[in-house]
Amino acid sequence: MFMPVEHLWQWLREDVTYHTCHNSEAELIARVSTFQQTINAFPLVLADRVWVKSHLKSEEEKLRVST
Repeated sequence: MFMPVEHLWQWLREDVTYHTCHNSEAELIARVSTFQQTINAFPLVLADRVWVKSHLKSEEEKLRVST
């Protein structure tokens, strides 16, 4: 099971660094800052995204288990 901060790092990488080559360090820092401002503006979305789940909803579990 992951710690919440690992979910946050994954989310940051997905939104900011995956398949992206930044032109400068300043550009990368600006993108990370924008990401931070966005997630802080919507705390419920943040909590839902990084919350460690101990069980899955039955609909989600069906999608993850192959028969």
